[in-house]
Amino acid sequence: MMLSLGLFIVSFLFLLITGLPVAWTMVISSIIWLATSGQMAFLPVLPERIFQGIDVFVLMAIPLFILAGELINAGRITDKLIHLANVLFGWLPGGLAQVNIGASILFSGITGVALGDIAALGKVFIPSMAKNGYSPAYAAAVTASSSIIGPMVPPSLIVVIYGSMTSISIGALFAACILPGLLIGVCQMILVWFQARKRGYGSIEMERSPAAVGKAVRQALPPLLIPLIILAGILGGIMTPTEAGGLAAFYALLIAFFLYRSMTIRQFFSVLNESAVFSAQLLIIVGCGAIFTWVMGMENVPAMVEGLVLGTSVHPAVVLLILNLIMLVLGMFIDPTAAIILFIPVLSEAAKAAGIDPVHFGAIVILNLNIGLLTPPLGVCLYAAERIADCGLGQLLKETWPFLAVSLIALALVTYIPAVSLWLPHLLGF
Repeated sequence: MMLSLGLFIVSFLFLLITGLPVAWTMVISSIIWLATSGQMAFLPVLPERIFQGIDVFVLMAIPLFILAGELINAGRITDKLIHLANVLFGWLPGGLAQVNIGASILFSGITGVALGDIAALGKVFIPSMAKNGYSPAYAAAVTASSSIIGPMVPPSLIVVIYGSMTSISIGALFAACILPGLLIGVCQMILVWFQARKRGYGSIEMERSPAAVGKAVRQALPPLLIPLIILAGILGGIMTPTEAGGLAAFYALLIAFFLYRSMTIRQFFSVLNESAVFSAQLLIIVGCGAIFTWVMGMENVPAMVEGLVLGTSVHPAVVLLILNLIMLVLGMFIDPTAAIILFIPVLSEAAKAAGIDPVHFGAIVILNLNIGLLTPPLGVCLYAAERIADCGLGQLLKETWPFLAVSLIALALVTYIPAVSLWLPHLLGF
C-alpha cells in the first residue's frame, strides 16, 4: 500500500507542476492509485464521489455569492465605494495608497474574491497612483497586498468551502474572519504611513465636513448593505448561507437595475454566464477533491499526519507553528480553494487532536492560505497586479515583501491570540 500511496502523491505533484488543471490532476492521480493498489473494482465509485462532493446544500451559496458580486461589479458602482474610502482614509500620509487599502476593505464585503478586488480596483488605482508620483511597482504592491482582505470578509467563498469540508458553522467562520481581515488592513495602513513619511507621499486634500462624509456614506450605503444582509441573516438564525446568498443576489440585482440604473438586459445575461462559468470552475474542484480525500482516507493518511504532527510536539503552540509552516508552503504552490479541499480534512484533525478550537483554526487557515496569493511561484494576485502595472515581477516583489512581512505579523497575532478570531463568534453565541 505504501508503494501505491507514493505513486499517488508523486503523480499528483508531477501533473500539478506540468500545469494540468487541479481538478483533472486529482482525478488522474486517483485513477493511478486505483490501478496500482489493486482497487480497480472501485472505479465506478469515482463519479458517485464527485457527485456527493458537490451535492451539499451549503455549497449552493457559492454561485449565489458569485452572482451578487458580479452584479455589483457590472453595475459600475465602484466609484461610490472609492469616494467613500477617499473621504475616510485619504487624509492619512500616503493618501492614495491608504484609499487603495480602504477601498479593498469596503469592497471585500461585496465580492469575497481577491482577484475580483484587483480587477475592479487595480485598473483605477494603479494608473492613478502612478500619475501622482507613486512608482507603478509600489502601486501594484499595495493593490495586490490589500486584495487578500477580500476572502476574509463575508461573503467569502473559501469560508463557505472550508465550512462544507469540515462541517463547521458558516456563520461562526464568517464571524471569526472579520477581525483578522480588518487586522490585515490596519497593519498595511500602518506600514504605508511609515513608508509615506519616508518617501514623501502626501495626503489627499478634499472636503471632509460632516455633511460631505454623510453624503459619501449615503451614496455607498446600498452596496455596503450586502455583507450586512448576509451576516444579519446567517448570524441571526433567520437564513441559511444559501438563502442569504439568494437574497444578496436579488438585492444586488435591484440596485443595479432600479437604483443606479447602470445595467442593461444584455449585461445581465453576460453576468449570468460569467457567474455560471466561475461557479462551475470552483465546484468541479470541490467534487474532484472528494475523490482525492476518499483516497487519502483509504490510505489512512489523516491518522499518519496526525501522528507525525503530534509526535513532534503535543503543545498547541508548537503544533500551530508546524501547521502554519505547512500551510505557508502549500499556499506557495496551490490555490487556497484546492488546498482546503485537499489537505484541511487531514490537518484539521491534527489540530483538533492537539486541542485547538476548530473555528480558531479555520480563521488561521483562511488567512494563511490567502497570504499564499502574494508568494511565488503561485502568487496569482502578484501576477494580476503586474499585468495592470507592467512594472516587472522583480520590482513588484521588492515592493511587496514589506506588505508580506506585516501580513505574517498579523497571522502570528491571529494564531497566538485566539480572542482576535473567537471574540466575535463567542459574542454572537457560537
